[in-house]
Amino acid sequence: MEDEQALIPGLPDDIAMDCIARVPFRFLPRLRMICRRWRDLVTGRSFRRHRERIGAAEHLIFIVQALSGTAASIASNATNLSLPIYAISVYIATDNSWHRLTSPEPIPLFSHCVAVERKLILVGGWDPVRLDPIPDVWIVDLVTGEWRKGSAMSTTRSFFACAAVGGRVYVAGGHDKMKNPLRTAEIYDVEADEGVALPAMAEERDESQGVAIGSIFWVISGYGAQTMGQFTDSAEWYDPEKGVWLTEEGFCSEESGSSACFAGGDRLWCVGRIGAREYRGGSGWNEIAQAAEGMKETSCMATMGRGKIFVMGADRDDGGTAGGRGDYGAWILDIGAGKWIKVETPANFSGYAYSVAAVFI
Repeated sequence: MEDEQALIPGLPDDIAMDCIARVPFRFLPRLRMICRRWRDLVTGRSFRRHRERIGAAEHLIFIVQALSGTAASIASNATNLSLPIYAISVYIATDNSWHRLTSPEPIPLFSHCVAVERKLILVGGWDPVRLDPIPDVWIVDLVTGEWRKGSAMSTTRSFFACAAVGGRVYVAGGHDKMKNPLRTAEIYDVEADEGVALPAMAEERDESQGVAIGSIFWVISGYGAQTMGQFTDSAEWYDPEKGVWLTEEGFCSEESGSSACFAGGDRLWCVGRIGAREYRGGSGWNEIAQAAEGMKETSCMATMGRGKIFVMGADRDDGGTAGGRGDYGAWILDIGAGKWIKVETPANFSGYAYSVAAVFI
């Protein structure tokens, strides 16, 4: 019987498991097709823990990014389109390599990506042909490589705040099809595959940023219909126990709209033209590093753990416009040392990056 056979003939199962666990992430979906025992092994929860225990787990950065260079030319010729074409790029920090995630359908422009356990969740964005905002939700199983469509958002919105908190994906603000800024918010429960409405925020918050500070969802900055393009210095956070939004005035700086924010644990970081700053509770903002050399603006960032932050941003003064094929690069900030490390970014991975999610698997 197949289930009675050794994982690898001639080796004890514990040694065989060590060998399989050291296979790079990008090959894991293929391993499950070898036999039933290998499928059950690589898709089991203990396999991920074992990779971490033996030091084989990898830092993976998933980026919703416009194609550039040769990749964009090939895709444009294939579809006869001159519009920006988006894909999911993967930077593997462990071996400093870049790859592209295969998708069954074109990736929506300006869609958010967040990570929940071993799953990558894509939320909203624009239809790549009609350029209309869509409420779609996609779930990618990073171990099996399988894609499935989840329950759609109840409200179609663009440029909204989004973050994962406790296995659920929060979305808030943005604007509707008529460009009207929104106060509405909702939750997507990944396990139940259903949406849950939240109370509306106190303010309209278009082009706001969503972060999870501890177990709390924050919506940072943004602007309303009366202050179009003028980013507010306030933020709102959702209290799940009371079911209400609370406002923090004076939370952001004047450059809120041109900075990228991300949280890890109970800490929040903001990276912009003036450098990198850290926010801790009532102590306010503290500078932790000067601006990275060669970085002209930031577009998105994510914490990698162990005191490091991955940042994508414009690499030169002539960097491309948002949504198009520009000259963007990657950096890693070592928070403890206050130093930047420039990541070698191949030309085919230098397109504008809209959102990013980090996974350790």
